Amino acid sequence: MNYIIENDCLRVTITSLGAEVISVVNKETGKELWWNADPAYWAGYSPILFPACGGLWNGEYKYQGKTYKMVKHGFVRTMEFTPAGEPEYGRISLGVQETEETREQYPFAFNLTITYTLEGKTLTCNASVANPSDTEVLHYQIGGHPAIMLPDFQKDAEVVGYMRPEPKEGLSVVRASEQGCFGSDRYAVPQTEEGLIPISVDTFHNEALIFDKWQVKAMTLLRTDKKTEICRLSHGAPVLLVWQMTDLLCPYVCVEPWYGMPDRIGYSVELDIRPYSQHAMPGQVSMHNLWDIEFCL
Repeated sequence: MNYIIENDCLRVTITSLGAEVISVVNKETGKELWWNADPAYWAGYSPILFPACGGLWNGEYKYQGKTYKMVKHGFVRTMEFTPAGEPEYGRISLGVQETEETREQYPFAFNLTITYTLEGKTLTCNASVANPSDTEVLHYQIGGHPAIMLPDFQKDAEVVGYMRPEPKEGLSVVRASEQGCFGSDRYAVPQTEEGLIPISVDTFHNEALIFDKWQVKAMTLLRTDKKTEICRLSHGAPVLLVWQMTDLLCPYVCVEPWYGMPDRIGYSVELDIRPYSQHAMPGQVSMHNLWDIEFCL
């Protein structure tokens, strides 16, 4: 089922499957600003990642002496969410909780609520993770995966846009590679003289750029003229990942705030010590700002 929230500026469509944004339309121009999930490039829109961000080494993790299998990015992106409370003008909350099937991958009770809010040309995504247990700590990771349309895309172009990180200097990244996990090496960020990151095949040749350690607070997407802003994404997460399909120039770029990271290559670790894992105490509700996207076109 699809839900629509809107204001005078934007009309946003959200699907109940994974509580995923599937469309953002500028009401004045009629232009689609969100990626359209064309399978020739990437069949996703903006999945919610829970209770894992990125890959797990050998697709598994350990907890209290037992080994569990879990899919990359967790499982809620394939679950049906239902409305949580009454929708308001420009705002909707959708929720999901554990099932017998999820407990096979993840032995916890949880209540996850995703709230989308529109204010002017800014779309905000917040997450609430409630631990209903009276005794057990809830360990998890959570992240966003929004994909933005690049209006200057051409198949034969070398660069289809730019990204302006905040801050622009002193940055380094790790790279996801084997099994979607990351290695120990750190890499310089490919940047122009102006401090911009080109959106190109070369930039993503070695997979995503993963800015950890709270390095990047916001990322602005720019058109190929290096001046015209497409949107600015800000967030509260310790990790920001930017991604396109490897070795394929794409009409989108994903800018992904993560409260978590993949496993390190070669290591399957305990759930509660996966990089940047989050922890909700018994009876606690933890809040996370996944992203605020201000659209400029």
